[in-house]
Amino acid sequence: MKKKSLLTLVVLFALCFTFNTFAMEDLINGEFVPDNPGNEVRYEDKTLGSRWTWLNDDICVQFSGSYNTKKAGIQRLYDNGLIRRWGEPDGNGGRKSKSRETYAGKWSQSEDGIWSFEFDDKTIPLGVTKIDDVLYAFNGYGELMEGYEYYDGLTTGADGGVNSDDPEFLSWLETQYVPECTSYE
Repeated sequence: MKKKSLLTLVVLFALCFTFNTFAMEDLINGEFVPDNPGNEVRYEDKTLGSRWTWLNDDICVQFSGSYNTKKAGIQRLYDNGLIRRWGEPDGNGGRKSKSRETYAGKWSQSEDGIWSFEFDDKTIPLGVTKIDDVLYAFNGYGELMEGYEYYDGLTTGADGGVNSDDPEFLSWLETQYVPECTSYE
């Protein structure tokens, strides 16, 4: 029985240390460079890549998801410690959370006509976001899609605009992080 327990512990430690070796961040010129939106590997089909979004001005998180990914779901994952945030070296060997530096970004349109938005720091909006004084609802790819459910029972039109005077939605919206963003061509 002791041999079996000891063997199990040895295997677990070996797996743990092996995993940590693969999980280490990339070395560039001998220095650790943490994952961030600027160095993230992007795939054309969007199925394998991760995306980054701001939960508030001090927390930007990396997530994988589908078109239906909701901001509240990502917030729950972050609160439970299941996804990581964008951090920077703090000068003492540790890391501090990256603070938001830009509220500007640009629109682009894919070949199939879908509009998407990307901030200058390579993050994407998710959920309801105000850009140039218009509320839009973005899916998990930073895109405006017709029929995307951004709130229980409320879906976007073809333009992705959020047009609701439902009192329950408006009170919910007041509790959300909706920064004033600007766009440019």
